[in-house]
Amino acid sequence: MIASGLARFIAAAALLMLVACGSAEEKASKAAARYDVYYARRDFYSARVEIKRALAAQDDIPEYWARLARVELATGRLLEAYEAYARLVELDPNDAEAIQAMAELSYSGGSYDDAERLADQMLEKQPRSLRMLLVKGSVAAVRHDLPAARAIAERMLAIDPSNEGGKILRARVLNLEGNRDGAIAELEKAIAADGESVAKLLTLLDLYGTKDDFPRVARTFAKLFALQPDNADLRFEYARMLYEHGRPGRALELLARLLRAHRGDAAIQQRIVDLWNEVGSDRIDVDGARRFVDRTGDRLMKIALGHLLLDQRRFAEAEAVLRPFVDMGDITAGRVEADVLYAGALSGLGRGREAKALVDRILRFDESNPRALLMRVRVATAAGDLAGALRDAQLLASDNPRMVEGRVALADIYVRRGEPVLADGAYANAMKELSDDGDMLQAYVDHLLRTRRGLMALDVARRFTRENPLSREGWRIRGELCLSLDDAACVEEVMEGIEQVPGGLKLRRILESRRAARAAGQAASTCGRTGAAC
Repeated sequence: MIASGLARFIAAAALLMLVACGSAEEKASKAAARYDVYYARRDFYSARVEIKRALAAQDDIPEYWARLARVELATGRLLEAYEAYARLVELDPNDAEAIQAMAELSYSGGSYDDAERLADQMLEKQPRSLRMLLVKGSVAAVRHDLPAARAIAERMLAIDPSNEGGKILRARVLNLEGNRDGAIAELEKAIAADGESVAKLLTLLDLYGTKDDFPRVARTFAKLFALQPDNADLRFEYARMLYEHGRPGRALELLARLLRAHRGDAAIQQRIVDLWNEVGSDRIDVDGARRFVDRTGDRLMKIALGHLLLDQRRFAEAEAVLRPFVDMGDITAGRVEADVLYAGALSGLGRGREAKALVDRILRFDESNPRALLMRVRVATAAGDLAGALRDAQLLASDNPRMVEGRVALADIYVRRGEPVLADGAYANAMKELSDDGDMLQAYVDHLLRTRRGLMALDVARRFTRENPLSREGWRIRGELCLSLDDAACVEEVMEGIEQVPGGLKLRRILESRRAARAAGQAASTCGRTGAAC
C-alpha cells in the first residue's frame, strides 16, 4: 500500500510538472505571437514587453532571443541588441545571422578586434559574404591599412559589381588617400548608376562636410529628407550644422517646421532645448530665439531661453523670463531647472543672498542635483566664500566626473586660494578623465597660458588631436597655439591634420587669415574663447 501510494504521488508530481511545462510553453508562444503583431505595427515598446514575457517563461529558445535583438536594433539600443545576439549564439553557436549582426555591432561600437574576429569566423564558412567583407574592409580603413581596405573593396565589387558597400568602401579609401574629389566622384557615379540611397548620401554628406561645401551639404540633406520624410534625427543634425555655419535664422525655421509636424511632442521640444544647450549661446541669435519661443514655445523652451540669456550675462532679461516658472513656496521636481537658472540670474544681478537661499532650498529638496550644486559653488565664489565653494566643488567633481564646469570650478577655486600645485593637478586629472572633451581642453589650455606655459599647452593640444583626430575644436585650439608660438612647422602639421575633419577647410581659412594678419602685424594674437593674450 505504501509503495502504491508513493507511486501515485510520483506520477501526480510528474503530471503537474508536465502541465507546468506546457503552461510555460503556451505562455511563451502566446507572448511571441503578440510580439509579432506589435512588431508589424512598429509598436516597438509593446513588442519588447511581449518578447521579454516570452523569455521569462522560456529563455532557451533561440528565436525568442533573435526577436528581442531585432526590436532592440529597431529602437537603437545597440548594446542590448548585441547582448541578445550573444545569448542566441550561446544557444546556437552556428546561427549565421546572429554572428554577422554581432560583427557589425562590434564595428559600430568601436570594438574592431571583435568585429574582425567575428567577420573572419563567418568568412571561413561563407568566403563570399559581402556583409562580412564590408566589416573586414571597414576595420582595415579605420586602421589606415589602405591597401587591405582597397583589396577588399575590389573583391566585393568582383562578386557584385553593383554592391553599394563595396562602392562606399572604395570611396572611403580614396578619401583617406587624400583624394577627396575622387571619392566624391566615385559616389556620384554610383548614384547615377544605381540611384540614391541613405548610405551613399550620408557618406557624401561627410565628404562635403570635410570640403566645407555648404551648398552641396544643404542639397544632400534635402535629398535625405525626401528619402526619409519622418526622420527627425536628420533634421536635428541639419539644424546643428546651420547653427555651426552661422545661419541661426534658417535653423529656427527648420525647428519651427519640426514643432508643427510633431505638435505637442514633448520629446521633440526637449531635443530642441538640448540642441540649444549643446550649440551654445554664442552661435544662437538669442533675440530671434526669443521671438521663436514667444510664438511657438512652451514652458520647457522658455526655460531654455532663460538659460541662453544667462549664458550671455543678460541677467535682468533672464530673471524676467524665468520668474513665472520659479517655485515661490516648496521646491517641486517639475520646476527645479528653472529654480537653478533663476538663482544664477539673481547672483548676476548682485542679489547673492537671495540666490544662495534659493539654491540651499533646492539642495534640501534634491541634495544630489549637480546643476544646483554648481550654482552654489558659483554663488559662494562670487561672494568670496572660498571654503564653502571648495567643499561643494570637491563633492561635485567626485560625483559628476564628466561635468566640465564642475572640474573647471574646482581648479579655479584652487587658483583663487593661491594653491597652484593643486590647481595644476585638478586640471591635469580632469583632462586625463575627459580626454575627448574640447571644452575641457580649452579650459586647461587657457590655464596654462595664464601661467605662461605655452609650450606645455601646445603639448597637451598635440596629444589631444592625436587621440581625437576628427575634433575640429582640438585642431582649432592647437592651430591657434602654433600661431601664437610662431611655430611654422607646427602650423603646417595642423593644416594637414584638418584636411579630414568636417568643417576643416573653413577652419583652415580662418587660421590662414590669422597667420597673414599676424605676419602683417595687424593684430595681437589671442588664444581660445577667453581672448587672453598668448
